[in-house]
Amino acid sequence: MTSNPSPFTIHHSPFTILLTGASGYLGQHLAPHAAERYRLYSAYSSQPARVTAGQPVKLDLTDRAEVLALVRQIEPQAIIHAAAINPGHGDAAAMARVNVEGSRYVAEAAVAVRARLVAVSSDVVHDGSSSPYADDAPPRPLNDYGRSKAAAEAIIRAIDPGAAIVRTSLIYGLARMDRGTESFVERLAAGEPLVLFNDVVRTPVWVESLIEALLRLVENDYAGLLNVAGRQALTREEFGRRMLAFWRIDPGSRLSAGRAADISSTIPLDLRLAVDKAEQVLSMTFPGVDEVLALQARSEGCG
Repeated sequence: MTSNPSPFTIHHSPFTILLTGASGYLGQHLAPHAAERYRLYSAYSSQPARVTAGQPVKLDLTDRAEVLALVRQIEPQAIIHAAAINPGHGDAAAMARVNVEGSRYVAEAAVAVRARLVAVSSDVVHDGSSSPYADDAPPRPLNDYGRSKAAAEAIIRAIDPGAAIVRTSLIYGLARMDRGTESFVERLAAGEPLVLFNDVVRTPVWVESLIEALLRLVENDYAGLLNVAGRQALTREEFGRRMLAFWRIDPGSRLSAGRAADISSTIPLDLRLAVDKAEQVLSMTFPGVDEVLALQARSEGCG
């Protein structure tokens, strides 16, 4: 009998999923839900301690051979591709390597094993000048991150036309502080002023809604682009103030409003996404921030 050369145990269950970006904010929330339904492999780049469920597997998305080898070894029926270099965590070159080429390799691997591919994209592929954006609105990115995500979309669609590509917005949860709010709290704790834009409009998505949409797409044959976001449009200032209030953070006089248009030409201003199609395709509704906060308040009151 030969020993298994793999550093992890291979489980060929009736339905197996590979999740990329398992150590990120979305991945940490998604993994426990996916693990309840499927055999889950949770791919991470460098922080296995942040994997919350599933079989952790180390994966360098910039290494095509490694991506293909791992996917062929696991033989997943589906891949949820949630890994990305986000703004503030890498330069344009890093985004090109991970967001663009990494997506290419994942798509190639999905096709090689005939796995269903569900990829996470962003509203930042748009320039913010002609909202609300339909699901198939052509991308016109203004910055490096948006360009990398738009390029990834194009590559995935070319390699795997059957893939579902989800364009989403600011992701937040009420069990764990989102990355944006965390950065605001860090600035406030350091005694720094905090300026939130009152001319940037987004449709923030509750992480639980996004997770359910992604998992429904795993077993759905929808192909192409699909907007998944909250129904409520808020400015970055309005959203930031709501999140700080929920987490009981009082910014005092250090928080003020500002205009992104006065600071940079690479920040898209109005990125509202139309979600009617996704709600119909997935038989879901995507509540806005105020509705989610009200539901939370009622549940706490009942408890």
